Amino acid sequence: MKLVHTKQLPEVGVSHNKDIKKKVIIEKGCIPKLGTFGLATFKPGQSVPAHKHDTAFEVFYILSGKAEFIVNDEKIELTAGDCITIEPGENHPQSNPYDEDVTWLYFVITTD
Repeated sequence: MKLVHTKQLPEVGVSHNKDIKKKVIIEKGCIPKLGTFGLATFKPGQSVPAHKHDTAFEVFYILSGKAEFIVNDEKIELTAGDCITIEPGENHPQSNPYDEDVTWLYFVITTD
């Protein structure tokens, strides 16, 4: 068993933009095929550039606020309660062009 008190976790920068903060709830390697399970907050104006993962699915669940994802050139606005799965090889920048923070839970499942 592993118990995590998320309020006690340190905030660290996300790999694509160190100014955006996340809390890693379950680290890569703790569960087979799980890359990361975390909680991230984007402040207004923050973004990560377009990128893709050839051997991983990413799942994002919006807890609060709004976010903009572009998946293979399709712009998608996500709001609290929305969940999006990015499949391996799909190009996807993420941003918060809105006036309030957006917070989401996310996890990565590897295929290799």
